[in-house]
Amino acid sequence: MSDRKVVLKMVLSLDGFATSPDGTHGWMFEWFGDDSGEWNRRALEEAGVHAMGRRSYEIMGPYWAASDGPIATAMNEKPKAVFSHTLEKAEWGPVEIFGGDLGAEIAELKARDDEGTILVHGGPDFATSLTRLGLVDEYQLTTVPIAIGAGHSPFADLEEHLKLDVVAEERFQSGALAQILVPKRSQQ
Repeated sequence: MSDRKVVLKMVLSLDGFATSPDGTHGWMFEWFGDDSGEWNRRALEEAGVHAMGRRSYEIMGPYWAASDGPIATAMNEKPKAVFSHTLEKAEWGPVEIFGGDLGAEIAELKARDDEGTILVHGGPDFATSLTRLGLVDEYQLTTVPIAIGAGHSPFADLEEHLKLDVVAEERFQSGALAQILVPKRSQQ
C-alpha cells in the first residue's frame, strides 16, 4: 500500500479567507513574486496528481490550458482528480472524475502505487470537506498581508478545533508567509 500524502495548498487572507464573499480571489495575486513562484513550483513538482472540486477545475482548466511555462507544464501534464457529483465530462486532462463517497475515493487515490503527493487545489468548500473528514495530511498555506473582512474560509464551521504543528515556513519579499503544517495526532 502506498503512503501518499494528501497536501492541501491554498492562499489565504490575513483574516483566513480563501475567497471574497462573491467567490473571487483576485486580491491574492498582487502578493505573488519570483520567490513565491519558486515555492509553488516545488509543490507542483512533488505532486503526482492534482485534486480539486468542480468549480476549481472549471476555473483553472481554461487558464492553465492556454498558459505556458514551468507552472503551466506541471499543471497541464500531471493527472487531475476532480471530485464532483455533477460534472459529467472533463476536457482538461489527463483527468479522472470521482462522484462517490469522498473519504473512500481519497483512500483509493492514496492506495494507488503512483508517485508523488495528492496535491489539493481548491476552493474553500472542497477544502472544508476534506478537513472535516480528517483527510488532509499536510497543509501548505500562504497567508498574504491583506484583510478582506469577509469571505469563504476553508476552516469554516468545523465541528471541533483543528490543531496543527508548523513544520516549515518561508517569508517572501512581498510580505506573504508560506507555512507547512501537519495535523496534531491525538496521543494514545
